[in-house]
Amino acid sequence: MEHTGQERHSWIKLSALLIFMLAYGMLNVIGSDSDINLNFDDENMMIFLKIAQAVSVIIIFILPAVLIAVFWTQPKFHYLGLTTKPAVATLFIAGIGILFAMPVINWLAEMNQHMELPSVFAGMEEWMRNSEDKATQLTEGFTRGTSISTLILNLFVIAFMAALSEEIFFRGIFQKVAIECFKNKHAGVWFGAIVFSAFHMQFFGFVPRMLMGAYLGYLFLWSGSLWPGIVAHFINNGAAVLMVWLSNRGVISVNADKIGIEQSELIYVAISGAAVIASLVLVHRIESKRSRATLAQSAPLS
Repeated sequence: MEHTGQERHSWIKLSALLIFMLAYGMLNVIGSDSDINLNFDDENMMIFLKIAQAVSVIIIFILPAVLIAVFWTQPKFHYLGLTTKPAVATLFIAGIGILFAMPVINWLAEMNQHMELPSVFAGMEEWMRNSEDKATQLTEGFTRGTSISTLILNLFVIAFMAALSEEIFFRGIFQKVAIECFKNKHAGVWFGAIVFSAFHMQFFGFVPRMLMGAYLGYLFLWSGSLWPGIVAHFINNGAAVLMVWLSNRGVISVNADKIGIEQSELIYVAISGAAVIASLVLVHRIESKRSRATLAQSAPLS
């Protein structure tokens, strides 16, 4: 259901997007090498960092995507898929599907953690692990706290703003431009998923994040609307935020990142994977039926 029309300069757009992300990634790498000690116990500092994070994703993801859509595509703002209404059933299935994905995501992440590069790349592997450790430390710092205000702020910054901004950029712009270039919808979805995962620069979680990117990509491809992906992305991040907050308050003792990684829990992984596949099949059927109904209504009467 993704209608892009006959767009021009698609390869130039894709090149510009890749150069932008590469430049940002290099700046991020340079910045990560600097020793900045953050006091995660300073509540005011953490509030400032979270607000800065929300502002940064607007500048890095949302603003460039909107500018490209408005000034460099024929449908203008509508190109992003934000104005396309999805089926209510698609929204519901997308949210449930991503919740069921937790065990298989955790299992894949655990497998990915054991990745070892050849000895010739030992320096690169050390840098990758250091980068992963810093990202984990920052996430743990952001998710500290037990107050309701902390939960609300974390849900807004870590769950909602991340979901909105990343879906607008990676699915709303990048994936659509990639499909225009490759002339193949599946190639565009998977290329976008690979770049989405690589951009996070957390290589020991590359595989599960790539597959999540593909899941979100197919939601957008089949529905033509960005909202199922935003909802799924928000629920994925929000569930993690909520479970950490409940753990901080002593309400639960379950670590969300550990569900499915034990040998005895492989049945949960199998059920999780089957549920995710089933959710995609259902979304495809729902949206295909909607598409046929729309075409039938718009067909001229003979």
